[in-house]
Amino acid sequence: MFKINMENRPYDFHRPKGCTVVAIEVEEWQGNEFGLWLPETVFCHGEVAWCNWAGDVTQTWRHTGDTWRWSKSLDGFALVSTLHADARNRCLWYEHRFENRSKKEISGLSTQTCFHMVNAPEFISIRGERIWACLDGRWTTTDGVPRHKSPDPRRVSFLRKGIRTERTVIPSKGFPAATMPEAACHPLIVAERFDGKASVGIASRNFRKVFNNNDCILRCLHSEPFPLEKLLPGQIADQEGVILFSDTGHRGVLEKFEKLTGQRWKDKQDQRGATGDANMPRR
Repeated sequence: MFKINMENRPYDFHRPKGCTVVAIEVEEWQGNEFGLWLPETVFCHGEVAWCNWAGDVTQTWRHTGDTWRWSKSLDGFALVSTLHADARNRCLWYEHRFENRSKKEISGLSTQTCFHMVNAPEFISIRGERIWACLDGRWTTTDGVPRHKSPDPRRVSFLRKGIRTERTVIPSKGFPAATMPEAACHPLIVAERFDGKASVGIASRNFRKVFNNNDCILRCLHSEPFPLEKLLPGQIADQEGVILFSDTGHRGVLEKFEKLTGQRWKDKQDQRGATGDANMPRR
């Protein structure tokens, strides 16, 4: 059901010199193409270690069957990003796996993955009136949040419940966006089609925040994980997410998410707990 191509494209104002995008089409949804920057950014010690807007922005993907892989060696660590097309369940599984190749502990490893809909016109929601998230324990669209208080009302994020208690708008530093007062209570953020009869959603395991950018270039959704606290020499750890496609409204995407990830992600959480290491070392 998926047509997937790896392409190098420019994006006016965002990436005028171009970068690699995973272009995704769903067979039944003619005229809608979804874009995926996998990843958009890689962080180490809380700083940008790689990004797709500066430096080496071309990704060379290797394709075997329904799986694509991209690898990158960076300062002291290696990253392997994987995308697996699961046509039976109408979803795409993705993973970013880190390996510490240095002789020192590394902290703050993380990724940012961008799922955008600028070429999927039926799923664009200019005011957020069809962007769904679980905010303060209730599934709602994001048009009701105080977007006007963001430096750019098109760009809003929501931190996971429990991270902070303040009910304030926090402008981002160095980027025209803001964190809204509402707390995100679920890793899934969903864009519903105009007619309410189809939806797409993205979710990350161990999520820290969800984010929506409604600017005219991207129209993107993010579900971003907590950074890895530490990775000792030789250790490997991963961050994982899923992109879901459904011929239903947002409730159908939520049901699909719970069905597919419930046991799968719970098992990984249990494994991390059993090792006593939040990063689940693999060697």
